[in-house]
Amino acid sequence: MVNERLVVTVDGVAASGKTALARGLAEKLHFEHLNSGLLYRAVAWAAYQRGIDLDCAEEVSQLVATHRFELVKAVGGGAELLIDGLARSNELTSEQISAGASLVARHAPVRELLLPAQKEAFPGSALVAEGRDMGTVVFPDAPVKFFVTAALDIRVQRRAAQLLHKGERVDLDVIRRDLEARDERDAGRSVAPLKVAPGAIVIDNSDQPLAAIIERMYQSVQALGPM
Repeated sequence: MVNERLVVTVDGVAASGKTALARGLAEKLHFEHLNSGLLYRAVAWAAYQRGIDLDCAEEVSQLVATHRFELVKAVGGGAELLIDGLARSNELTSEQISAGASLVARHAPVRELLLPAQKEAFPGSALVAEGRDMGTVVFPDAPVKFFVTAALDIRVQRRAAQLLHKGERVDLDVIRRDLEARDERDAGRSVAPLKVAPGAIVIDNSDQPLAAIIERMYQSVQALGPM
C-alpha cells in the first residue's frame, strides 16, 4: 500500500509491449493507468519547442522547474498529459520525442522534479504504474511488481508497426540501433537505472498472447486478497 492506495508497478525495456500490458491490466483491475513515459516525452517535446539542448541537464531542469507537467484523468477515460494546463498527449508520439525522452531521463534533477507528478497522479485511485523505475524508485513499496522484456527482433518489429501506423518512414536497421542505444542509456545511467526491482515478476512478452499474459498478471495481483 502506497499513500493509502494500492499500486502495481510495470517496468521494462523500450518496445517490449509493457504499455499494452499495463493498460490491459489496469482495465481488468479497474485501476488507473499511470504511464510515466508521457512525462519524459512531454519534457522532451517542450525542450524541442524552445530549442533547449536535451544533453544540458541545467537547461532541461530549469524548463521542468518553471512549467507544470501533470497526468490527469481524460474525459471518457484514460489519461491526459497537461503542460501548464494544456493537453499535449497527441504531440508526444513521434520517434524523435521517444528518443528525446530517453535523453532527458538521464538527468538526475529532471527525475527528481518529476517525482511529485508521478506520486500524486490520480489521487485516491489504485494504480498500475508503468515506466522504467516505478518499482525501484517511484513506488518501491508496491506489493506487486512486474518487469517486462522481449526479444530484440520482436521489439524492432513492434516499433516499426507503431511507426507505420502513424504514417512515418521505417528503417529496421535504424530502429534496431535506436533501441540498442536506448537500452544502454536506460540501464547505464547513474540515477534510477533500468533494472529488475527486488521481488519483481519477470514477464517475457516475446510471443505469448497478450490476453494470456494479462490474465497471469491479474491473478498475481488477485493473490493479494480482496481489493
